[in-house]
Amino acid sequence: MKFCLEIWGTNYDKIKETCIFAERSGYDGFFYGESLTDIDLDCWTVLSSLINITSKIKIGPVITYLFPEYRNITLLAKQAITFQNLTKGRLEFRTGAGATLQYSKQWWHPFGIEYLKAFERVQLLHEGLQVLSLLWNSKIPSVKFEGKYFKLNDANLKIPYTATEKIPITVAAKKKRTMTIAASYADIWESSYISPIDFLKLNNEFNSIIGKDTNRKIEKSIELDVIIAESDTDLKYKEKIFAMERGPNILHQIKNRCLIGKPTTIVERIKEYLEAGVTQFLLAFPDPFDKSSLSTFNDVMKAIK
Repeated sequence: MKFCLEIWGTNYDKIKETCIFAERSGYDGFFYGESLTDIDLDCWTVLSSLINITSKIKIGPVITYLFPEYRNITLLAKQAITFQNLTKGRLEFRTGAGATLQYSKQWWHPFGIEYLKAFERVQLLHEGLQVLSLLWNSKIPSVKFEGKYFKLNDANLKIPYTATEKIPITVAAKKKRTMTIAASYADIWESSYISPIDFLKLNNEFNSIIGKDTNRKIEKSIELDVIIAESDTDLKYKEKIFAMERGPNILHQIKNRCLIGKPTTIVERIKEYLEAGVTQFLLAFPDPFDKSSLSTFNDVMKAIK
């Protein structure tokens, strides 16, 4: 099993320190948020700066957007190849169709970028993964592609590549259409913010989509918020802060769909997720730079592993 961190924020010194701390503490992945808003710095610039101060931990974006208005997909493909080369195989390329239109439009509209309707974002995701898979296939000399969102005319990205591993793709998916896409292209399938019972149901559905004839091994990941404390008093305080920042309704909603409690409670909860089929955890702490919480969870990892 793997435990990875989801990080956001604009304090670069804290980002760097937390990445170094995460690698030394035994976390398996460090994924930084991507957006044009003021909650993040430029994702790929930050990630690139972490290459030479780490040596083992997986690095990548929390999610990479494939919107043509946002970034040319061939540029993204070349960035990923270069990053995988420089890290000697430590990139995890993470993408998906994105959150709901009602929620996400506010993040893109100010920058003149249209946030498409759900069925269009699913089409775009499918096309984008087709294009990326073709561009990353070293056996194909050049790529021709013409779809609704992307077009390539004999594109060639054959730059020096020495990493021994191919670029692993994580696809976030909870609906049948996106899970079908994940079954075709993903090395890691990820769901988010659901209970172990609900993950088990979704995992069974995903396995039925994959079928029995595939030889590909697809890891199963889940994204979860984490509120952890050594004592009941500290736990109640952290829950109170979380409720003040995000609203009491959000706290109530995630009680059964996240990792909340003292270490022993969280150990048992993780075991439930493992029994449901989870092989990787993407962890979002309320304060992503809270080393006390990260250290406490490190004890959980040791107890599990």
